[in-house]
Amino acid sequence: MIITKRSDYALRVCRALRDGKTHNVREICEKEDIPKAFAYKIIRELEQGGIVKSERGKEGGYYLNKKLDDLTVYDIVSLTEEDLAIVHCMKEDCGRNTDDIPCRMHTELERIQKILEQELKDKPISDIIGA
Repeated sequence: MIITKRSDYALRVCRALRDGKTHNVREICEKEDIPKAFAYKIIRELEQGGIVKSERGKEGGYYLNKKLDDLTVYDIVSLTEEDLAIVHCMKEDCGRNTDDIPCRMHTELERIQKILEQELKDKPISDIIGA
């Protein structure tokens, strides 16, 4: 699992919105040093995932739809990353690990993958952004 800038920026968006107020994209980008073109894509994903909501109009913008205590790092990463496997071997289509001949490396990486996912699920965003 590679946590890309996409997830980093998504976490930063949440940090920018932690005050519960509505912020426009320009404010979010300035506050969190996120490129504007990237911010729109990330915010759209967060909105589709139900994490943020938008208000239209002159005073419109974006705000958090969930409490940061109720959101985990996993919620954001699983929403913004296409693939959570730490290596290609972890994907379902791996032909090197069969029931007949289990791959020891695959088995160990699968164990590590589960630990990593659980750690991300156990970590509320509020813990890492100081909300």
